[in-house]
Amino acid sequence: MEVLGRLEIRESRAFFRPSGSVSAGEFADQITEALAEARSRGVRDVVVNIASMTGFESPGPAYRRWVARRWYKTLGPTIRIAMVARNEHICPQKTGLLVAAEEGIRAHVCDTEAQAIAWLDAERGTS
Repeated sequence: MEVLGRLEIRESRAFFRPSGSVSAGEFADQITEALAEARSRGVRDVVVNIASMTGFESPGPAYRRWVARRWYKTLGPTIRIAMVARNEHICPQKTGLLVAAEEGIRAHVCDTEAQAIAWLDAERGTS
């Protein structure tokens, strides 16, 4: 698997902005690896911006459930995650967010990094 992004750490926040064409499985693997690194480096918030990734269709509910559970096992309950995606990859029913909430992850999905950062900042204020 080709590494298509790197983790950038700014204080207690990590940014992962992968790009390129990957399969849905590679997509999950790369983000899982970035989340594991973020956790090992002690960050509290992670922004994952997948807007530049291609090569996979918008995932269905089963995939979203699987990946949310996988990421929870990687992150644990203490790290907040904000996902930035193109509109066609954001589930109208918010399946991934519902599963994330059930698992104990504080997560958000939006279509700009500014929205992701604003949500994380607001969440930090309520913690």
